Amino acid sequence: MSYTVLYDGTKLESFELNILPLLEGKEVVSIALDLGALPELAADAKVLLWLSDADLYQVLPHAVKAQWQVGFLPHPEMIRLYRTFDIAKKPKEALQDIDSVESPVMADLMTCNGDLVFGSVMLGNPSTMRPASQMDDSFLSKIVHLISFMRNLRHDCLFPYKLTTAKNTTISTAALGITVVYRASGSDFTRRTVGETEVDESTLNALILAPRSLSQMLHFLATKLFSKKSQQGLLPDYLGHLKTESLVIKGTKELAYSIDGQQMMAESVSLAIQKDALKVLSRRLPEKENAVELKESMRISGLPKGQSINDLISRPLPWIYHSDPEEVKETFVTLKENARTSESYLVLMVLATLLATVGLFANSAPVIIGAMILAPLMAPIISLAMGMLRQNTDLITVSAKTLFTGIILALSCGTLLTLMTPLQSINSEIGARLSPTLLDLGVAIISGVAGAYANARSDVAKSLAGVAIAVALVPPLAVSGIGIGWLDWHVFWGAFLLFMTNLVGIVLAAAATFLVMGFSPFHLAKKGILLSLVFVGIVSVPLILAFDSMVTEQRVVNALEGSQIMGIEISDVRVLRGSPMTVAVKLLAHNEITEQQLDSVKLRIEQEVGETVRLEAITARIR
Repeated sequence: MSYTVLYDGTKLESFELNILPLLEGKEVVSIALDLGALPELAADAKVLLWLSDADLYQVLPHAVKAQWQVGFLPHPEMIRLYRTFDIAKKPKEALQDIDSVESPVMADLMTCNGDLVFGSVMLGNPSTMRPASQMDDSFLSKIVHLISFMRNLRHDCLFPYKLTTAKNTTISTAALGITVVYRASGSDFTRRTVGETEVDESTLNALILAPRSLSQMLHFLATKLFSKKSQQGLLPDYLGHLKTESLVIKGTKELAYSIDGQQMMAESVSLAIQKDALKVLSRRLPEKENAVELKESMRISGLPKGQSINDLISRPLPWIYHSDPEEVKETFVTLKENARTSESYLVLMVLATLLATVGLFANSAPVIIGAMILAPLMAPIISLAMGMLRQNTDLITVSAKTLFTGIILALSCGTLLTLMTPLQSINSEIGARLSPTLLDLGVAIISGVAGAYANARSDVAKSLAGVAIAVALVPPLAVSGIGIGWLDWHVFWGAFLLFMTNLVGIVLAAAATFLVMGFSPFHLAKKGILLSLVFVGIVSVPLILAFDSMVTEQRVVNALEGSQIMGIEISDVRVLRGSPMTVAVKLLAHNEITEQQLDSVKLRIEQEVGETVRLEAITARIR
């Protein structure tokens, strides 16, 4: 088989040592590279190239024009070419691959403004985009690039871009940067996001990085640092993906871009695929998709558009993105509707309260859960949170009025049903709502986050029923109504404190969630957040005291349960709040327990508690 070998004349010794011995027994013509006078060879001449990337950028366009059949032998400075052509890393294996080819494979080539591209074209601030694209190396390298990236990112704005595809589809957006490759493996930035494919298509892959906040960038960096899996098919909102045969990118001013790491400037960037341009002697290239008409694909729904483009290009990225009103219009419309007092709201409040009150008297948890699901109170509370966040007086007024109406209606219904019911004992379901602690505030805060998120995302709105069950707004109001009907201040105050805990916790958490999701700028939201924190702080005072008491009770129970004093075993320990504290125990002994022994037990308990207690003891003899 006859070959012409075009080699790097500056590395003659290495060529003669590593490559020439492999060519023994073959009909070979070796020619040292001279870019000023490339050899004139017949079409379909088999040409082996042992050249650096820098030389190949010059030689391959000539090979395309002259219709050479080219084979690549690995060169020490052939680095970028591996992105386009799967070449064996060892010369012997590469030559065996070339010899095994009966007919060359027609390979596509990617160009940018007429220049050949082996790996990728990258647009955007080089000091920001370069470390972003190089974070798939060693972990130490990732950390170095992360620090460099974040240092530059603090001062970066998004750039406005206008992209025109092969089918004349125009996309106007703002982006931190754009990476364009032929294969996804052409860039570390695209490889794990777009995913590898087993079949080549004559298309470009453009990945658009368009974060709207530093928090989104932190998410992007975290996935690159710690994720081991490809994210193919799971494109986050701040990434867009285009697949097209050609692409023209323009900006409002001259664009900074790079071809395989080489920095350049131009008014516009025109990218294209030269289909079946180069004849390659290799069996390692992926199979080609020979579709009659290649389809464009675009995943760009999360990219900035409209007024948000102007907002993002005018200032550095904020920590939290503040959504454009047009982008969240549906959420605002829903919350305004939920804030109104409607007939269905009033009917559901009456039914939910009556059902909860009956369930409380019947000591039935399933009935109370049904009342929780039926209750509509969550809707105006979430609307109130949004109103406080955005300082929207109308929304605050309407939702507060609706909420107040619901509270009065619940207390009235609970009181009336209590007056009609002869039962006047505190059962376990009623008693469970009389002593709220910080744990109840924690439940309210988590439920507020879930409620706000579910209202903002229609796809998870079905989870609102679970939120209603978790936070349980109506049962505490029903117990408060029972307290009014019994004229029992302790019952009313304990249950109403639980309701207020739920209310302020949900408002604070929902407002904070909406803030993080970008529904309001911080300068507008800080007053509402501060006011919510004040209310939470006020409510937290009795909750902290109650929680401290609960911790003390648990400590006493754990310390006394199963202990022995003078041969007497203590069991079934219960601590009852009051002044003084009451400790109820069962005392087990083999003999009759004397007054002196009871005094010793009481003294031991007081030492454990650290205060005077009232002892209630049941004695039992063991046989």
